[in-house]
Amino acid sequence: MLAMFLRAFFLLPIILFMMDGLVTADARFIRVALLRDQDHFTMAVEGRYDVMDFATGIRLDSGTRMPPTFVSLEKGKTRFGPHVYEAVRLLIMPRRGALVSVNDKRYRGNILVINNRGEHITVVNIIELEQYIGGVLYREISDQWPLDAIKAQAVATRTFAVYSMEKFAAHDYDVTNDVYSQVYGGRGAERYRTNIAVARTHGEVLTYKDKIFPAFFHANSGGVTEDAAELWDIDILPLKGGVQSPFSIDSPHYRWRQNFRLKNIQDALDARGYTLGLIREIKVEERNKSGRVRKLKIIARDGKEEIVEGKLFRDIIGPNILRSNKYDIEMKGWFVDFVGFGWGHGVGLCQWGAYRMSLAHYNYRQILDFYYPSSHLTRLKDVD
Repeated sequence: MLAMFLRAFFLLPIILFMMDGLVTADARFIRVALLRDQDHFTMAVEGRYDVMDFATGIRLDSGTRMPPTFVSLEKGKTRFGPHVYEAVRLLIMPRRGALVSVNDKRYRGNILVINNRGEHITVVNIIELEQYIGGVLYREISDQWPLDAIKAQAVATRTFAVYSMEKFAAHDYDVTNDVYSQVYGGRGAERYRTNIAVARTHGEVLTYKDKIFPAFFHANSGGVTEDAAELWDIDILPLKGGVQSPFSIDSPHYRWRQNFRLKNIQDALDARGYTLGLIREIKVEERNKSGRVRKLKIIARDGKEEIVEGKLFRDIIGPNILRSNKYDIEMKGWFVDFVGFGWGHGVGLCQWGAYRMSLAHYNYRQILDFYYPSSHLTRLKDVD
């Protein structure tokens, strides 16, 4: 109830500010952090716009077009080109569908500029949920994939977004625009076929016991999905893992091999507070039921040992370098090979598995049932 109240409280000024009748009062908005901890950025608006004090609703400025404008902090205030504003939160509202550019990337919706105590700036895109989904899909999967695979991704993306909107209602933003939430590219990421998938699944989300849950997804499961409880404090049937996914086998990213100098691994560990010294051996100490590495033992040349959680080790090395936690280790003197399967955390929807399922004529509902067992497909109005 608190999250719902905060969400309604947050949306009220946005709805009141909307102009020209372009947005209805029942529209859902999501807040996407485009920039964080910045001291400057560049903004432009391709048409008429208003600058509002978000807290009071007072119009501070307006114009017919905003050329590329340098935005920065100045003595604790926010400078937009020649204008300096004292308001802590500035809402830039384009009219009649005009697009906004932030650091040369174009976005629909409004832009909220938050002055964080005069120390740094957060830039948030406030956009209708369905438009947000349209700006995510092409950054997550190919627009040339079968439509049912894209539709399955659209539902998973929308479900994760709504879950985040509820969870972070009291925060400055709901999601980020990177791999730590969902990769969002704004207007420049929209494509014809992904927009079709958004329209044909309009408002559809997944629930479990009548509640929205975080519908995680990943590139390739390596043959079996992971239990969300291995990574986060989440223990529900749709994310329990253990789904055998033959559809992901032999697809791109199913197998991989990565070679490292042990000295580079040592340096990465040292940067995170470990002091092992020269590494002699790395070996798997414990695996979980999906075959992924739960713990590693790292042995230094002086005999010192350190146990490191697999998920932490992957984060330290880099999740796009050590592609998954499903791997074997081959020691090679001063070097080591990680020979693995899959790409990503492995929880929820396997994107390449969904692709192969759609080629085998499974529809998007069947794909979602397969990767999120015990979930229910419904529409947002049914779970309000």
